[in-house]
Formats: sequence, C-alpha cells, structure tokens
Amino acid sequence: MLIFITASLVQAQIPSLTFGPKAGASFSNFSSDNVMIEEQIKGSLNFGIFVRLGNKIYLQPEISFMNRKGELYNNDIPESNKTIHVKTLDIPLLLGIEVMDARLFNVRVMGGPVASLAVNKDVNSQNWLSAITEEEINGANWGIQVGAGIDFLIFTFDLRYEIGMSDFSKNNDLTLKNNLLVAGLGIKLL
Repeated sequence: MLIFITASLVQAQIPSLTFGPKAGASFSNFSSDNVMIEEQIKGSLNFGIFVRLGNKIYLQPEISFMNRKGELYNNDIPESNKTIHVKTLDIPLLLGIEVMDARLFNVRVMGGPVASLAVNKDVNSQNWLSAITEEEINGANWGIQVGAGIDFLIFTFDLRYEIGMSDFSKNNDLTLKNNLLVAGLGIKLL
C-alpha cells in the first residue's frame, strides 16, 4: 500500500509530456501605416512539431515552418501592386490553461510570444515607385499569439491569432506589420 501511495504522489508531481507533428492553414496580411496602401489577405499552409509540458496549466513550445504572404496596393498609382512572400521558421512559446475537461475532449486557451526567422524572402512589385526589396525585409521578427484549442482523443486542434509586434521592413518609408490567423491540427504521439 505504501508503494502505491508513493508512486501516485510521484506521478502527480511529474508533469505530463505530449509531443507530435502538426499542420494547418494560415491567413496573413502585411499591413502598413500608410493610408494610401490597401492590403489583401493571403492563405497558405504550415507544418511543424509541438511539445506540451503540463496538465491543467502547460507550457507549449513549437517549431513551425510558415508561409507569410500579403499583397499591397497603392491607391495613388493605378494598377500598382506588391506581393510579399516570406517563408519563416516560427518558434512560439505558449502558456496554456485547460478551461474545460470533459470525458472525451478538453478545451484550452493559450498565449505567448513567437519569434519568426526568415529563411526565404520574395518580393514582386508592379508600378511601385519606391519598391521594397528582399534585402529590406528583416531576418527576425516578433509577435504575440493568443488563441484556443480542443483536444479530442489523440488529436489536438488550435486556432490562434498572431499580432505582429516588430516591423518586417528595414525601409524607413514603409512600415510593415504581419498579422496572422493560424489553424492547426496535431497528433499526440506520446
């Protein structure tokens, strides 16, 4: 009996560990502080891995390969557009809380910072006077992610919104923030 009680107490003190692959869709736009520039949202796919450490309160670091896309239009110049596509390696560090635990599923909320490291940059411009180039896109950027998720059996689904905190542009004439809506489906392997 003493061994059973001791084993139960030790198990309660060790946080649970879950990890696995994840993939999903993201919808992003590059917004500017210039009132003459109009933005358009672009969708793309993402994939990566996640680790979740903890039960009711948990820490969830991830590594994800993201496609951040956006299209800008200058209202002053007819038929002008700029397409920006930045492939990034994102490293979010999320703190989460389980808010509902049902028999087959649970509901969670989470939030935290994310670092985005550019691995590939592609900028195409048409009829744009001061065109931003690939060299003028910052290699590292910061954001804050907030969202909610559901775990069902071995599946985990998250829906998060990322608020861009840093300027993607090194160009003093153009401020670019990237906001992102991310939906991801993961499989818990452990």
